[in-house]
Order: sequence, then structure tokens, then C-alpha cells
Amino acid sequence: MSERILRVNSEIQKAISNIIMYKIKNPLIKGLISVTKVDTTNDLDQCKVYVSIYEKESRNEVFAQIQHSAGFIRRELAQEVDLRKVPFLTFYLDETIDYSQKIEDTINRINNSNN
Repeated sequence: MSERILRVNSEIQKAISNIIMYKIKNPLIKGLISVTKVDTTNDLDQCKVYVSIYEKESRNEVFAQIQHSAGFIRRELAQEVDLRKVPFLTFYLDETIDYSQKIEDTINRINNSNN
């Protein structure tokens, strides 16, 4: 991946985090939300945005609302980041925290059964 795309990814990630936290006025988008990764194509046409939502009970609803707000987020992104072309945003739910928690629980269970 080129240094330029890495820089663009970083700027987009910061901007989208800021937009989700401060600019979206949807009361259903709440709780601790983190943009964990951004992957933009070299031609700036597409951008995969990975978000982590920490409240399990409302995770699916919050994620659906973020997806629903993709157009608004893209328009705000155009205002915040100086790009010749603003990529189309596709959101993905990042579940690595759940996965790591599951591994940790399994290790703890194995350790406890060996004692």
C-alpha cells in the first residue's frame, strides 16, 4: 500500500470518527463507537470503514443506523478532508474485540480446569 493511501486512510479514519461522534444527530447512534480501520482503493473510488460498537445489546441497531447515515457521513467527509474525489463508503462491523474476548475466556476456562 502506498504512503499516500496510508495517509488518506488515516485522515478519513479521523474524520469519520469525528463525524460519528459529533455531527450525527441520530439518537439511536449512541454508546462507545470506534472506527478501527479504513481501507481505501488506490483510485479513491471505494472505502471500507470498519467500526467497533461496544454495547452488545444495541450493536445491530446502532450499526444499521450508521449504514443508513452513510450518505450524510460522505457529505461531511467531503467538507472535512481535502480530496479530489470522495470515496463511496461501505461500513463493516468489526468484531475482533468479541473474538479476542472469546479466546481469553477459553484460555481462562482451560487454566481454571487445570488447577
